[in-house]
Amino acid sequence: MKTALIIFSVLLVIGVIIYAWLNRDSDRVILTFATAMMIGALGFITKESISNKTEKYTKEIPIAVFYGLPKYSPLNINMPFTREMMICSQEIPEQDLPKNEHNSVDIGFGSKMYFDAIQYAIITTIFERYSRAWNVKAKKMITPNGEQLSWQSLNDAGTTYPIGEVMQKLPENYFVKAKLYETIHHGFGDQVILPPDTKISIEKNSDYEIAETFKNKYITLSIKLISQGSSIGIGEYSKILGIPSAMDRRNAPESDKYGNSVYLMQIDVEQNILLNGHPDMVNYRNWADSIVELLDNKFNYETIRENHLRQYQLYGVDAIKLY
Repeated sequence: MKTALIIFSVLLVIGVIIYAWLNRDSDRVILTFATAMMIGALGFITKESISNKTEKYTKEIPIAVFYGLPKYSPLNINMPFTREMMICSQEIPEQDLPKNEHNSVDIGFGSKMYFDAIQYAIITTIFERYSRAWNVKAKKMITPNGEQLSWQSLNDAGTTYPIGEVMQKLPENYFVKAKLYETIHHGFGDQVILPPDTKISIEKNSDYEIAETFKNKYITLSIKLISQGSSIGIGEYSKILGIPSAMDRRNAPESDKYGNSVYLMQIDVEQNILLNGHPDMVNYRNWADSIVELLDNKFNYETIRENHLRQYQLYGVDAIKLY
């Protein structure tokens, strides 16, 4: 029906143009033609300017990490991104760790270290999922084993970036400087496939905020990571893991060996207003939405915490600990 309407409209306009051309010596015909064209164009522009609005949304994802002395390794809490955090923490040599004169964790060091580690994990997560195709559709599903992400992909042609080219856009990242991406085999071809003509840019706004942007003519997707602060202890997980709480000052020396850092991942997706109705927009929107679902599923602390509490009630401590 849409195609038929467009064809009919085009034929109608062509017919009017032909008639005006054949009678171009008539001032009446030319004036009528020009008036009709201007009124039609102004009506179209007015209608589109009112109804065609910028399609955009923002998703905020809280992230929390828990670590302890002596090497600031992540605690044995079963989180979807623990593997990446373990790999990063193992790459820090002894001489780079802060001096521990008071046998207490340096949350400033922990915050910076995991800020870089999460940046690294975000990129490798995207590389892992999009190493074969960009045109995908991700959807959360509830299964007997909990919430999982279904993944459908089509092998559409796209723009390929090697992992080194993207990582080099993060020259101040500790794990990029250590060239961790060269020494650790990620098992996904070390490349990412993005929609055609997609450009990647990374902007560091401060030591506590960095943004990675994917942009093509259809969609602009920005992933911003913001450090939200750190504190001694691991809060409600103390009881679960059998670690003294920082709130119990009798055990303060023991609880001071542990810390947590909190971050906010803000994902902004914005469509090109001039191409909102383009037939290809649905594929690009699925691509952007799937990245949001992927990162939300892996890093969202609110979802992880909710699942931990449910698993703890059902199966006890063993369901949360990572062995």
